[in-house]
This record gives sequence, C-alpha cells and structure tokens, in this order.
Amino acid sequence: MRGLWIHPRSGLPYFRSRKGGQLRLVPLPADLPHDHPDFIAAWSAAAREVGPEKAFAGGTLGSTWAAVLASDAVDRVSATYRGILVRHSARIVEKAGDVKATAIQPKHVRADIATATDKPARRKAWRFWAAYCIERGWIETDPTQGVRVKSAPTTGHPTWSPDDIAAFRARYAIGTTPRAIMELAYWTGARRGDVVRIGAQHVGRDGVLSFTQGKTGQPAFVPWTCPLPAWAAHMEPDRQTCLAAIAHMRGDLTFLSTAQGRPRSDKAAGQVVSQAARAIDLPLSLHGLRKARAVALAEAGASPSRIGAWTGHATLTEIAHYTREMDRRRAVQG
Repeated sequence: MRGLWIHPRSGLPYFRSRKGGQLRLVPLPADLPHDHPDFIAAWSAAAREVGPEKAFAGGTLGSTWAAVLASDAVDRVSATYRGILVRHSARIVEKAGDVKATAIQPKHVRADIATATDKPARRKAWRFWAAYCIERGWIETDPTQGVRVKSAPTTGHPTWSPDDIAAFRARYAIGTTPRAIMELAYWTGARRGDVVRIGAQHVGRDGVLSFTQGKTGQPAFVPWTCPLPAWAAHMEPDRQTCLAAIAHMRGDLTFLSTAQGRPRSDKAAGQVVSQAARAIDLPLSLHGLRKARAVALAEAGASPSRIGAWTGHATLTEIAHYTREMDRRRAVQG
C-alpha cells in the first residue's frame, strides 16, 4: 500500500509523504488489519489530505496508481471493490512501479494477470486503472482491451437447505448474535455488506424495507411490516422469527449493532455465522443464505422479476438458475 509506513518502535501505522520536501505523517487506525474497509478508507482520506504524487502523461505505474487510489472514484465503489484495488495495485506497483504508464501493452497486462492467484480480480484492478488514466489523458489506448480471463468452474457458496436452517435454529436460540445475523440475512436475502448496514431508517411508512445495494447500486425491497403478497403468505413465520431474533440488537442506525452500539463490520458478521455453522458441522457461509432466500421465493412460485425485487439481483439471468431448477422439479411431479 503506497505511502503506508510502520513506526519501527511503536509499531503504529502512518501515511507518510514528503510532498514539497516536507515530511508529513498522518496516523492510521492501529487496531484494524490493513485490508479492512475502514483502514482503507482512512488511508484514502490521508492520501487526499497530504496530496497524491502528481500523475501526468508519461508518469509511472506507481504515480498513476497513487493518484487513482487517492481519488474520489475509489471512494464511490464498494468496500469489497476498494479492497481489490488496494491489494492488487500493491502487487502491480511492487513489480513494475517505475515502468511508464504509456509503455503498458496488452501483453504486459496478460503476463501480470497470469501470475495472480485471483485472476479476475487482478484484471478488474487493471481495468479500473486504465479507465481512470484514459479519462485524464495519461494514456491514449486501453491496454486491457481484449484481455480475457477464463474463470475456473465453481458452484459458488453452498445454498442453505431447509434442514440446515432448522439445525442452526435448533442450536442457536433467539437472543444470540449468530441467530440474529443468520435470520436477518435469510429473510432479506441481502449480501453480507448490506446486511450489516441496514436499519430501521430503511423501513418506509408502507412497511417495506428498501435499500440501495453496495455492490451493484441497485435497489432491493423486502416486506418488513406490510402484508405479504399471497404467494409468500406462508413465509410469515420466517418474518416473525427474524424480527424476534434482531429485537435485542437494534442500534440507532443498524439492526446488527455491536454491544457498544456501533455498526458491525461485514467481515465480522460473516465470520460469526460461518464459525457457528462449522461448530455444528455445516460448511456454510452467510452468502449461502441469500441463495436460500432466492430458492425459497422460486419454490413459492415467484416470478423472476419478483425474486429480483426482493433480493436485488440486477438481471434476470442471475435468477434464471433458481427458477429453472424449480420448473424442472415441477415438471416431473403429478
């Protein structure tokens, strides 16, 4: 992470700059890992305060990446995306920080991506850098154009089955943190980053919980206190269980506040659920609850557009495999 400096005696992290020949140190959070969204946000703010290294046409990968990471464009993306940019830019600059930005060609990008463990994420970082540089005239052509990455086949996060949910509920009673996080994630079908930031202020007078998703910027609408649609009426017990499970945790701004009344980090919420699940031999994650809600909606006969409205899926293509499985299942039933 460019500009990050650890004091040799105290071990405390700082953003260090010698802009104008004057040494400046800006303290950074000492109790957070360097890939934590809050640490990255503090680093980005310090970089803007001190002033990024000047980037210009003919500048290096190091100087242009420093300007990218200190820009408002990075602040506008999700914390997950921001973490990808910080981690992968550090690897790029470490290997070729002194190379002129204008010298980068597609073959160089391909070669670098080939060395990355997470190839799709590395390409995402390169594409963000290229778009930012082109917009400002620092480079003329996009070196990521035509660079493709073949993703390895994966089934993604396992979906929680009804038996899995029943087992988790039997082990963790209402009033415990794992149960509260699990129930809110299951009822809303929200991603991990959204589950920890939604609260009572997102519930409208019509009784609908609505929020803008951090990853896609698309809205999601969840029936909170309003009457359920007829096709989802049998889900009322799930809703009441969710409301009961989070009642003891409600903070001023989020449903899943910590004991100190502060918003909970998405990473911590995910770890709470995954560790609790592993303790009862369930190799499942928080994201699998989002998929479980989509499956439950499909089983209820919800159309793709209704599933998308609830879970916030951006395209019908993302929902198709849930409804397709249900259609095939019904095709062989009398």
